[in-house]
Amino acid sequence: MGNYPLFVLGSLGLLTVIVVILAVNWKKTFRTMQGMMISMFFGMNVGLTAGILLGVTFQGNLFLSTMLSMAIGILAGLLCGLCFGILPVLEGVMAGLMGGMMGAMVGEMIRVDQSISLIQLFLFLSLCTIFIMAILKTPRNSRIHSKKWLLKPVLLSGVIVAYIIGGNSFVKSYGNLIELEPSNSHHSVTATPNENLDSGRQLIALETANMKYSTNEIIVEKDKKVNLTLTNLDQVVHDIEIKVPSLPIDNGSEHNHGTGNNVIHLHASPKSTETLTFTPTESGVYEFICTVPGHKESGMVGKFIVS
Repeated sequence: MGNYPLFVLGSLGLLTVIVVILAVNWKKTFRTMQGMMISMFFGMNVGLTAGILLGVTFQGNLFLSTMLSMAIGILAGLLCGLCFGILPVLEGVMAGLMGGMMGAMVGEMIRVDQSISLIQLFLFLSLCTIFIMAILKTPRNSRIHSKKWLLKPVLLSGVIVAYIIGGNSFVKSYGNLIELEPSNSHHSVTATPNENLDSGRQLIALETANMKYSTNEIIVEKDKKVNLTLTNLDQVVHDIEIKVPSLPIDNGSEHNHGTGNNVIHLHASPKSTETLTFTPTESGVYEFICTVPGHKESGMVGKFIVS
């Protein structure tokens, strides 16, 4: 886990301590309904923040990310709700459970570079729980005696934004902003179509990194054997499927499941390399994709051209 996930999870932990302290000190000023609102708002946003973060970090293992994020959301809602009573506890626990589950599903489906904006948004909303509590604490019939009071929400929002931006800058200066951030070194890797292993065989070397193939176009010749090598540099499972008429060869690998006369399917676990050999038999332009849910939509798609 990189520095950015630790920063976000640490922020959520610190925020939970602050919210609980404020709730204990101010609980006499809150009605039951207000306690339910605070617990629901806090549990939901903490669950969503942790869910998206862990969903992206553990992409390919939705069960693990869902269980962890639900646990974090439930714990946040529970601790907050305990300060107000049994109904706020139930509201906070259910909101945290739903937030963690939905966040993990979103994190599983989106690209890693898209996730940071969502994480920052829900972290901001989680921090706004303090602002919500301050508003609900204000007596209903109180009046604003000075316009300076209006500066309070503005200043609080500024402090929250500064905290998030400052935290991002600090993490960047000391390492990766999430093992989520694209690494420039991966983008220089390209496939090497038409490189001959011998007079009758072609080598295709394809890599996956940061939810992308190293090339979106592969060119081969008809009726010549193709050695397709898939190197997975990500922390999640990837594969490549090509629906092309071909003569498959038994490669003796359990990862080559689904290989048939019209479908080439090669599967690579995280940080592994797998190879498949086949012979395309018809010219044309075919599509290759990653069949893992959400990966094609993230851009893992390209053209397989048989000339």
